[in-house]
Amino acid sequence: MSTGHRAAPRRNARPYVVDEATIRERSSNPDAAEYTLYIRSLIDDYWGLGGQAKIIEVAGQRGLAFPGLTRQKLSEQLSRYSLGPTWEMTELIIGCLPDSCEIASIRALAAGWYECARGQRPHGYNGPVSRPPGKPGQRNVPESEPAVPVLQRKIARLQERLKTETARYLDNLRASENSRHHETRRANQLEAQFHQVRDELLRIRGVAAEVATIREEYARKCVDLEVVAAPALRGTPIIDLPEPPAARRRIRFDHLVATIDPQAPPARRALARYLCVYAEIVGVSPAELASRADIATTVTADILAARLVPTTAHAARLAAVLDCDPDTLRHLTVAASSATALDECFWSIAETMKTAPGEAVGSDPDTASPSPPTDPTTQSSPIAERLRQLAVIYRDGLISDSEYSEQRERILGEL
Repeated sequence: MSTGHRAAPRRNARPYVVDEATIRERSSNPDAAEYTLYIRSLIDDYWGLGGQAKIIEVAGQRGLAFPGLTRQKLSEQLSRYSLGPTWEMTELIIGCLPDSCEIASIRALAAGWYECARGQRPHGYNGPVSRPPGKPGQRNVPESEPAVPVLQRKIARLQERLKTETARYLDNLRASENSRHHETRRANQLEAQFHQVRDELLRIRGVAAEVATIREEYARKCVDLEVVAAPALRGTPIIDLPEPPAARRRIRFDHLVATIDPQAPPARRALARYLCVYAEIVGVSPAELASRADIATTVTADILAARLVPTTAHAARLAAVLDCDPDTLRHLTVAASSATALDECFWSIAETMKTAPGEAVGSDPDTASPSPPTDPTTQSSPIAERLRQLAVIYRDGLISDSEYSEQRERILGEL
């Protein structure tokens, strides 16, 4: 006979499956069988396959104590007890169900089945007891069969609850309706304000368009005046009005026009006159205009004095600052850039024409003039010629703003 260690016999970890017929056969009465099947259905419905092991696991997690709780003991109470499981085991199983269950109603129905199976209420249980389906009320369990006063109290509680919920619903509905009316009135006010602001905006736009038209027309008339006649050929005004007071002069006209170079070609003078007029209307000085347009001060002064034609970038920035018409400025810039020597000769000839005092333009050419005209072919000074060449180089983009300002200052320093 071998004395070696024998391995313990293996036990089947899977619980022994007992069908419904076996449970009904082992139970002492049909109610006990229904009670046992009801408790088993709780485990199967909420935990499914392996529900008994889940009950033991959840009991350990929730700290539910039961003396000697094992899977075998749980299986025995659910299959071998003739009167169904004890109330302690039933309480344990109900306590291990998921939190989403109706624990109170499940416990009350389980207490009703327990009473039907054993003929008495669970020991130590004082909670409600529900009557199982198809069973009469228990004689020793008053709560299992509803009485008229109990139903009346339930109806009163339901009526009170319905009244409270109806009042709360009406309050919410009334508050929502008041809020809707308030928002409607506010929307109507905002719509009225919108129409008022829109009308005011349209009126302001109309006035602004009129002002812009007047500005443009005035600037164009000044350009026409500059192109048509030379300063020496303009007639004196019929009425010489006095200067308005300084307090009433918000815009000073002709103070920038006086700085235009009389030796410049007519097209370039027209461009300078256009820019000077808008600068006078806006009320900016050459230094302020140069700062706002991000152009060198000397370059801005030469552009306003007709000694230099602005580049495309400078013209765009000047138009933005002065709020003038970009198309007109572009046409004037193109005309000034394409000024020919014939224009300069015409301007120099116009400058040499001096009308004697009291003599009207267009008088008899045979009449001798007290001051003979100067030679129309008189050439400009070398310094003026160098300044013009410098302006042409700068206009063609061959030098920068700083180089142009530096060379111009050096040439003017030779005077």
